[in-house]
This record gives sequence, C-alpha cells and structure tokens, in this order.
Amino acid sequence: MNIETRKVSIISWITNINDERVLSKIEDIQESEPDWWDLISNDEKSEIEQGLAEIERGETVTHKEVMSKYKKWV
Repeated sequence: MNIETRKVSIISWITNINDERVLSKIEDIQESEPDWWDLISNDEKSEIEQGLAEIERGETVTHKEVMSKYKKWV
C-alpha cells in the first residue's frame, strides 16, 4: 500500500470516529509534530525572513517581468 492510499484510509477512519478519547489522542499526536519552521536551518529561516521583509517594502517583481527578462533563455 503506497503512502497516498494509507493517508486516504486513515482519513476515512478518522471521519468515522465517535470516541472522544481516540480523537484526543490523535490531537496529541498532531500537536507533538514539530513545526516545519523548527526543522529548517537558520540560513533558510534568514532567507525567508529577508524575502518577507522585501515584500513588505514593496520590492517585488511580477512573474511576467521575470519571464520577459529571461525570455532569451527559454
């Protein structure tokens, strides 16, 4: 069974659970999962924060502008 099939099976099972204790245990598992932010390097965090700051300052370029600039390589 591949991972997608397993996920669908678990989702189906969860939608039919009526036992509050089981749902609480599932929530505990979910909450214990590390946040993706905690799994990336400090360099990656810094680059993301830099990008967000650039967006806030309006320093963005549209996809169309980028594609027209690099059109000669496509």
